[in-house]
Parts: sequence; C-alpha cells; structure tokens
Amino acid sequence: MLKRRLSFLWGRLNSSFWFVPALLVAASLLLFFAMQYADRRFVSGVTGSPLIFSGGADAARSLLGAISGGIITVTATSFSLAIVTLTLASSQYTPRVMQNFLADRGIQVVLGTFLGTFTYCIQVLRIIRTPTGSSAEPFVPVLGLTVAMLLALGCVGLLIYFIHHVADMIQSSSIVKGAHLDSLRYIRDLEDLEGDSRTDAEEPPVTGGAPAVLLCRKSGYVQHLDRRSIAEVVGGLSGDGGGKTFVDLPSGQGFFISAGLPIARIWASEGVEMDGEIEDKLHKAIITGKERSFQQDFAFGLRQLADIAILGLSPGVNDPTSSMQAMDRIEAILIALGDKKMPGGLHHYELQGSEVILRVGYYGFDDVVGLGLDQIRRSAFTSGQVAVLDRFLELVGRAMRANPMEERLYSLWERALAVARLAPQEITDPRDAANLALHAVRLGAPLLETGLREKAADDLRDVARFCGDLPGADGVRREVEAVLSDTGQGDRDDGQIRWPG
Repeated sequence: MLKRRLSFLWGRLNSSFWFVPALLVAASLLLFFAMQYADRRFVSGVTGSPLIFSGGADAARSLLGAISGGIITVTATSFSLAIVTLTLASSQYTPRVMQNFLADRGIQVVLGTFLGTFTYCIQVLRIIRTPTGSSAEPFVPVLGLTVAMLLALGCVGLLIYFIHHVADMIQSSSIVKGAHLDSLRYIRDLEDLEGDSRTDAEEPPVTGGAPAVLLCRKSGYVQHLDRRSIAEVVGGLSGDGGGKTFVDLPSGQGFFISAGLPIARIWASEGVEMDGEIEDKLHKAIITGKERSFQQDFAFGLRQLADIAILGLSPGVNDPTSSMQAMDRIEAILIALGDKKMPGGLHHYELQGSEVILRVGYYGFDDVVGLGLDQIRRSAFTSGQVAVLDRFLELVGRAMRANPMEERLYSLWERALAVARLAPQEITDPRDAANLALHAVRLGAPLLETGLREKAADDLRDVARFCGDLPGADGVRREVEAVLSDTGQGDRDDGQIRWPG
C-alpha cells in the first residue's frame, strides 16, 4: 500500500506549480557554492580571458544589482499579466486554462529559472569584498559573475518563450488538444481498471449481520482508489481462510462524496469488526481532493471538452467554431474507446485462502457518452446552431463505426434519435429539420443488421413520424422505407407502414 500511495503522491507533487521552481532555486544555490569554490581555486588561470568578467568590485555590485532587480521585476510583471490574461480566457472557455498554466512544465521552468537567477545573483553579491584597510583582502568572484551574465541572457530568451507560450496556451485549439491528450493518456491504461463486465454483483454475504460502514471524513472528489490495498486490508476480516468479504464502493474515481456519507460498506462471512487502525488504512487507500484528477478518471477530459462546447454555444460567447473543435476531440476520445473495455464493476481477489469481492461504482459507456454529448445537444438546440447539430450527428456516426458492440451502438444511436425527435419542434427552418432527420436515419440503418433490428426498426419509423408533414418529410419516409425493405423490416402486421398525413 505504501509504495502505491507514494507513487500517487509523487505524481501529484511532480505536477504541482511550486515543485520544479523549488528544485531550480535549490540548484542555483548549489551552482553558487560550486562557482565560489572555483573562483577561489582557479581564478588566477582564467582572469585574462575576454569572455570572463574583468571589472572591479563596484562594477560587479552594479552588474549584479541590475540583473537581480531586473529579473525580479520582470518575473512579477510578466506572471501578473499572464494570470490576468488567463483569467479572462478561462471565463470564455473553461477554468481548465488556469489549471493548465499551473501544471505546465514550461511555465514552471521559466519561473524557476527566473527565481533561481535572482537567488544566485544575491548570493554572489554577498561575497564581493572591497578592501577597507591594510589587512583586508579584496575578492571579486569573476567566474560567478560570468555565470550570472550567462543566466541573465538565458532569462531573456525564456521571457520570449514565455510570452509566446502563454499566447498559444489561451487559444481554444490548444485547450481542447490538452484535454484530449490527457484523456487518451489514461485511456491507454484502462486495462488497469478492468474487472468483471457485470456491475450488479451477487447479493453480499449477510450471514455476518449488518455491514460495517466507512464514512467519508472529508468532502471531495475521489481522485485515487487503490483496490488492491482495500482488498488486502479487509481480507483479514473474513476469518482464518476460506471466508468471503464483500466491499461496496458506491463512489468510484471522479465521483464527489460528501463528508458523513458512506464511502464503503463491508460484509464479511464471519461478521465485521473494524477498529480505528483499519479505518485509517482504508481512508489512505481512497484519496479525495478538491477537484477531479485525470489519474484513473479519463472521463474528466470529456467533462472539460463538453464545458468548452457548451460555453461556445452560449449567447454571451457565441463561438460555434470552438464548440466544434471540442466536439472533434470528443469524437477522437469515443473512437479511442472502441478497442477498450470499460472499467468493470466487480473485482475479485484471492488473498491467503480468503475471497474478497469489490464492487466499484464507475462510469459505464452510456454514462461516458451522456457526459460528453447530452448537454452539447441541448445547447445546440437552444442556440439554433444547425451546423453544430449536423456535426453532432457526424460525430455519433463515426463513433458508432468504432464501437461495434451492440450495447455501445444503441447508446450512441439514442443520441442521434434524440436529435431527430427534437429537430421538427425546435428548428425554425423545416427543411433543416428534415435534413437532420434524414441524417439520423442513415445512422440508424446499420443497426438493422445487428441483434437490435426490431428496436432499431421501430425507432426509424418513429423518426419518420416525428417529421409529420414538414417540407422534406417525404424524403425521410422514402429513406426509412428503403432501409427497412432492404433488411426485411418493411412489412408490419397490417401489411404496411402507416405514415401520418
């Protein structure tokens, strides 16, 4: 457990805003001590070089004062302006902009280099000595001063990089790309979360009486859930071998849990007796935080991309291009899921002859699709963005081709069906509504070749009925008749399909 927890904490520490700058400031102190040693030991052999500082003590103080004062001023000004800019950008796109700024390694290196250069310069300034009497020995660290000048030149280059990087960071394309790449990185690791495909576990063993309930101590989002450690902790509760322990974890990774609510329920065949030590171990295996984390929670990226798309469709922003850029990335994530299993609900462990079953509440495929698409669809209808709805249907179609499992196919098809159902009522131009319905019919046609044929056939007939007598509805009906007749679904009990009108 300790190793896995340290690995998680190291990941959080490594991505924190202050860690890399702190390391660079510490490195600047080590550099200072190294250059001080070199100045005292080797200065006589390098003083004649044109690349080495050759001024006196007063010139050295002036140089270091100018560098340190300029560096700290530039640091304060540039980062203050950047934060203001990012705050404005986050109000237009998503608060993720500020999170990206804090977690960006390039930004951390720039800040650390600026602060490290300032720290180095004031340390060198401290050891410059001017003779004040006959016994005083002057000391000007020429090598240290030369390194200070090189660091100052490096800071100039980093300032140019910083300005360019921040300007690039606030562009919508960069924001959606970041969320997309973060999601893909953790989709590759979905196998680590796999369990049984069933989510409705067998009834928990109740022979031991009522379950032991572990209450959440601090409200927050579940960032990390160490299933193996939980199984190891509760494995001993089932007796000396041969027993069974069932653990229900209703809030999986990415879910919010409030303090005082059950975070785990535990049944053991020999009854359950938990003490404070066991509770502490379980709480260490379930880490919560103030916001969601991409670790074990790839759906966080879909949530952020959906937020960007919704903001782009709002009347205050009215930026459908950014919305469709976010939808492009959502499409890529749903396609990437095509060859991945979703995290299962049940996880079985055999520990020293005892069986431990964990049931974890996690997002299913339908939950993920709803998270990424449902609010976008509603916002597109509210704003009347027909082009966005058409792109929405295109996204659904491509995701359906990449996710051929019947359960996933129907989950995606339901989103296309919702567009076809609402278009005749919500879209002002009836021909636009009919075109959307026609697009949806073509998406539903492949379902007639699967085990979903009966349900899909009824849905396609409903699409035609939704259109009523709209201009262009005849084309929708003909398309539905064609796809139904091609698959033998065109005849009903009464011998014909009864269309309205």
